[in-house]
Amino acid sequence: MLNIFEKLTSKIDKIVLVFTLFVLFLSFYFVYSLKQTYLQKETMQSLDNALFLTRNLLEEEEQHALSLSLLLSQDKPFLEAFYKNDREAVFKIINNKIKSLKKYQAYKFEVQVHDKNLRTFVRSWDYSIKDVPLASFRKGLVLVKDSQKPLVSIEVGKRLNIKAISPIVKDGRFCGSIEVIESFEHLQKKLSEHGYALFILLDKKYLNIATSLKEHPILLKQFVLVNDRYDKHSLQSLNSADISQLQSYGYFTEGKYAFAYFAIKNFSNENLGYFIVVLQNSAPLVLRTYDESSYEDVNSSKVIIR
Repeated sequence: MLNIFEKLTSKIDKIVLVFTLFVLFLSFYFVYSLKQTYLQKETMQSLDNALFLTRNLLEEEEQHALSLSLLLSQDKPFLEAFYKNDREAVFKIINNKIKSLKKYQAYKFEVQVHDKNLRTFVRSWDYSIKDVPLASFRKGLVLVKDSQKPLVSIEVGKRLNIKAISPIVKDGRFCGSIEVIESFEHLQKKLSEHGYALFILLDKKYLNIATSLKEHPILLKQFVLVNDRYDKHSLQSLNSADISQLQSYGYFTEGKYAFAYFAIKNFSNENLGYFIVVLQNSAPLVLRTYDESSYEDVNSSKVIIR
């Protein structure tokens, strides 16, 4: 009788142990799943914030460049010198304006003035260059001449820049234009202050125009890196990603990094490349895929999962 009782007790103990281990396993799995869900939601929110912030900062940069362009196009000393065809006076006036404005602003910019035939009249950074024909590869200049209205856009020149162009019009006649050129250095700095790194990729088919980028790294066999400064570790991760399915905007992950992106469009709505913002994860994550039809948000394009 005692032997039977001992066997029964032993079986009950084993059942209790198995049940306890099973409950512990479920508890650990439940806690792990909750943690992963939390990390995933937190990452998605951070990527959303990165996209919104980058778009807003870019819009601020464009509006700043446009305001400067309009301001300079209406400056009386500049116009008087320009109408007199006095390149030396225009060069001095423009550079004095730049120096004065830079004292009060963190933005770095250059100015180019064009004549009525869309040739280089004066460049603020190099007085020796003049009469360079620009119409064949600077469609923005042609549009401003034809419309006699200001234009701001991201455009390919020798580099990829924000370009704000204002017409110079006298008695209804187009006499030339003035262009404020801003790099993305200020944007990159602002994003860095919020904990994000930025990569700017230009389709390498534009290298015949963007000649100053020919020595920059080629990524994924398709894009040239516009940045002069970048984080090497996240760049290596980006260069390992499959971005062949990138849409207009969205997210993807690669290694320990999560990336938010949106396409760079010029004023003709042509895709020039991508802005890619980097978020470093605390742990490797797999992001769920959201299609445009099921995820109604500004970042509703397809998520690339790696």
